[in-house]
Amino acid sequence: MMISRAEIVSAVSAYKTVKRKSAVVASLTFDALDSFERSEAASALGELFQAGTDPFYRNDLVEHLRRQISEGRYYVPADAIVEKLLGRLIVEAAVAA
Repeated sequence: MMISRAEIVSAVSAYKTVKRKSAVVASLTFDALDSFERSEAASALGELFQAGTDPFYRNDLVEHLRRQISEGRYYVPADAIVEKLLGRLIVEAAVAA
């Protein structure tokens, strides 16, 4: 069976007409009947993805500390350093026991 060019053109134009009508009907149906509401789980997941794109540090604090260090004004009290060191030693001793 041979299909003529005229039959092909006719079939393609009929297909395009039906496709165009269904696209118009689909867009009208979506606007009129469908709605979208994000679930709590989807909202939480969106917040998680957003947190993944945020930096792990606060730029303003880092810049403030960097400025203090470069100007020689950054000071850590000796007792705070001793507390951290002793705390670390206690944790290491507890883990080793």
